[in-house]
Amino acid sequence: MKMKLTGLLSVTMMFAVVTFMSCGGPKETAKTDSGFQEVDIPCQEKGYSDSEYFRAAGNGDSRNLATSKDKAMMNAKTRLAGLINSTIKSVTEQYTNEIDVGDAMEFEQSFEQMARDVVNQKLVEVAVTCEKTGQLDNGNYRTYLAIQVKKDYIYNGIDEKISKDKKLQLKYDRMKFKEKFDEEMDKLERQN
Repeated sequence: MKMKLTGLLSVTMMFAVVTFMSCGGPKETAKTDSGFQEVDIPCQEKGYSDSEYFRAAGNGDSRNLATSKDKAMMNAKTRLAGLINSTIKSVTEQYTNEIDVGDAMEFEQSFEQMARDVVNQKLVEVAVTCEKTGQLDNGNYRTYLAIQVKKDYIYNGIDEKISKDKKLQLKYDRMKFKEKFDEEMDKLERQN
């Protein structure tokens, strides 16, 4: 009986040691990952621009459901406006470098201001491509959303505005500008 008890105790101890070593010891992968754990953000995948659309995603938290949605929309529109404005700035710089403009700096500034005005007007009519709302443990609401505006909608707004400005119209080559605009949109798609 003593032999059976000793054998059973030995097997139990060995099992405990093996279990402890396999579960309790430090893992090598934890050291190399530095504690990084990827987070899946709702609607983020719908917020990447391509050659046809400017897109952005945003989120917002509030105790009020409607306010969380408003904050998410404001954040997404801010990102979208920044993306469009930086794209237009890049297009304008490339465009003015390729055409012969007497006062390139004045032309760029006028053009960029006009483009910002167009962007502000066009952001009123963005399309929501994704929206997800949930309630947090603390009772607040969190909304994630993604929005988009068609590239041609922005381009046509700028083109129309230039057509009404006689000074800018004199220095404007529609085909050259469209070419540079399309090149920048292709770059956006490749970045995403």
